[in-house]
Amino acid sequence: MSLNEYFRTDKSLELEGLKIEYADTEGETLAWFKCRRPGGSNHEYPLLFSLKLREAEEDFKGMSDVQIEEAVRRIKAQVYADVIVLAWGGDIQGPDGKVMECSKENVYWLLAEDCPDLFDDLQARLNMISNWSAK
Repeated sequence: MSLNEYFRTDKSLELEGLKIEYADTEGETLAWFKCRRPGGSNHEYPLLFSLKLREAEEDFKGMSDVQIEEAVRRIKAQVYADVIVLAWGGDIQGPDGKVMECSKENVYWLLAEDCPDLFDDLQARLNMISNWSAK
């Protein structure tokens, strides 16, 4: 395999999405997410993220760096809910302890409010070029 082949991606996979699974210590799947690539052929992501940042620019004035960082994180979670996470399955519970359906509102709540470490992990996995390779 050449370096070129290693970095060549599957454009349709970037748009149709791939399945990211989360398992317990015994290998049993707890939950999965079907996600599009945040970038690459998915031009919606950078466009929407840039638009949302521009819309929030005025709000950033007077905020501390920490507050801006948190605001940007929430914007990114909203963009993930809008154009990255397509579906999910498994034991993903809402604030009432019941399994939640995948909706933009629920994706945002899970990533921005309830499980920010999950959001960090999901971003890291989706940014691994090997997940999108043209094989």
